[in-house]
Amino acid sequence: MSLLTCEAVQKDFGGLAAVNQVSLRVTEGEIVGLIGPNGAGKTTLFNLITGFLRPTSGRIVYAGEEITGFAPHVIGGLGLVRTFQKISVFAELTVLENVLIGRHLHLRVGFPGALLQNRAYRCEERASQEKALGTLDFVGLTGWENQQAKQLPFGLQRALGIATALAAEPRLLLLDEPASGMNTEEKRAIIEVIRRIYRSGTTLLLVEHDMNVVMSLCGRIIVLNSGNVLMEGNPEEVQHDPSVIEVYLGKGYRRVAGTQ
Repeated sequence: MSLLTCEAVQKDFGGLAAVNQVSLRVTEGEIVGLIGPNGAGKTTLFNLITGFLRPTSGRIVYAGEEITGFAPHVIGGLGLVRTFQKISVFAELTVLENVLIGRHLHLRVGFPGALLQNRAYRCEERASQEKALGTLDFVGLTGWENQQAKQLPFGLQRALGIATALAAEPRLLLLDEPASGMNTEEKRAIIEVIRRIYRSGTTLLLVEHDMNVVMSLCGRIIVLNSGNVLMEGNPEEVQHDPSVIEVYLGKGYRRVAGTQ
């Protein structure tokens, strides 16, 4: 079943097409990679899918419902959630408080209940804390819950950003360069977190420049170049495609791939 479909999606900025008639699909239960050189339109496409930008033209359909032009919080409430390329944590709040913020879409007790801190509010708060702690354990952050987010090492701040997104209980999670800036050990850890998310039943669309991360995680890869879909295929097809090597991977990558 197609969980996400983009149909001829276009985004123009001052006459320049940052995303040019892009059509793609993400099937439920897969990890799809979205790669391409800087300026290819990857993050712009993420912003269009998640409502941070409105398409100039085209349609975006999620879980059978057209969501073109929906507000980000509405799209998030439907189960389509994203992370960001830059670390996006509330630095002065604790790790647990960050994840609790991610759960706000699922809170049911209104302002009067919160103001009075009635029984329903207390039960919901306790359940939210338990789920948040479970999410922290899931991404390897047990023991850090009472630390300020800014005190976490870089790799764990990335993991916290993912945990906050997971707290919204996504059906489809969009990850924007989750391994960016990480050392080798941190990358191994985040790859395992992403695999764990996938095994839990969440569908994933992943933007990442590190080809080792992409090739080890993704069953299908879509290549963007200058706002256009250049090609798509499995990792083997992509890393040996002459057009992808020419515009993105480089001839050196072809020599390395040929030895693997």
